[in-house]
Amino acid sequence: MSDFQSFCAVYDFDVVVVGAGHAGTEAAAAAARLGARVALLTGNLDTVGQMSCNPAIGGVAKGQIVREIDALGGLMGQVIDQTGIQFRMLNRRKGPAMHSPRAQADKKAYQHEVKRLIELAPGISLVQELVEDLAVEDSVVNDSAAESLTIQESSERSSRPRQRIVGVIVRGGACYRAPSVVLTTGTFLQAIMHTGEAKTAGGRAGEGTTQGISGALSRLGIQLARFKTGTPPRLNAKTIDFAATELQPGDESPQPFSYLSDAIIAPQIPCYITYTNEAVHGLIRDNLHRAPMYSGQINSTGPRYCPSIEDKVVRFADKDRHQLFLEPEGRNTSEIYVNGISTSLPRDVQDAILKLIPGLERAEIMRYGYAVEYDYSPPDQLLPSLETKAVA
Repeated sequence: MSDFQSFCAVYDFDVVVVGAGHAGTEAAAAAARLGARVALLTGNLDTVGQMSCNPAIGGVAKGQIVREIDALGGLMGQVIDQTGIQFRMLNRRKGPAMHSPRAQADKKAYQHEVKRLIELAPGISLVQELVEDLAVEDSVVNDSAAESLTIQESSERSSRPRQRIVGVIVRGGACYRAPSVVLTTGTFLQAIMHTGEAKTAGGRAGEGTTQGISGALSRLGIQLARFKTGTPPRLNAKTIDFAATELQPGDESPQPFSYLSDAIIAPQIPCYITYTNEAVHGLIRDNLHRAPMYSGQINSTGPRYCPSIEDKVVRFADKDRHQLFLEPEGRNTSEIYVNGISTSLPRDVQDAILKLIPGLERAEIMRYGYAVEYDYSPPDQLLPSLETKAVA
């Protein structure tokens, strides 16, 4: 649609970014650094830069990407250097190309610093809006120039998109008009959360889902599929017996992520290690029929390199234990993230599992683990520039 007269308000920008998580804030900041006028739209200003799952930055392969983002002027490296609570260089025994920086973040401090930088960035307008549709119009083809085209050029023109993006439509009938729209919607498109047999609409605990964008993409001929990911329970630190676990300190001389950071000077907080055992594995096997991925409740594709504890027990049946990392979520909270036990098993099974793990026998769950399935667009529908093939 190109008739903007029907909207109650129209706002003009060079770029509209939908979603303000890791990808959205970096996209908005990158566009603004190039001089674009950017509208960064999010359903909730209080969750800008929020770390949805693991409160960490980097790791194997991911750490190299963060440093590449930093080299291009991005935010993540600088922010984690300021808000990290533990820094470790992984794969030290391998060659330099395999060295992978990883930092445990103060989850809220990281989020607040990202939001602060976005709010202060010249050229970015951060607005709380719910995007419900995409505005497009037919592409204009200059027929008078068609006679001068070669056969190859004519073929390329005919294969170009018939429509081009001109903005987004938000709840309430307003339109943000821009020739470029970046969608960074994360796990929120038609999202459903699963804990055992229980299902709730939403892309993250305590939040809702986004409905309109999936329909808009489908109407434009963009194919959608479903992904699934999961998150582990969070525990109250005061109920954990850390003496029964292994201490995992940070590096004595931590290396910053950002090339602009001179050194890491904040005191580090240790993590801890414990393990599952055969009793845990037996309990999980006995309850696989209640796990959404195995009961048929979820048919979506899960992450290859971040399997749930249910998947680990099934796929690696020869292992008698799996390592778990107890990671603090910040300096001013008692929440502990149990890295390695992502699960969508029912609440009663999650409670029973913890009672069998050394150090966690009396642990209290503050947030239960769950799986979330959501729409995504397979990347073979993108050009190398990441522009969609179907819509210019």
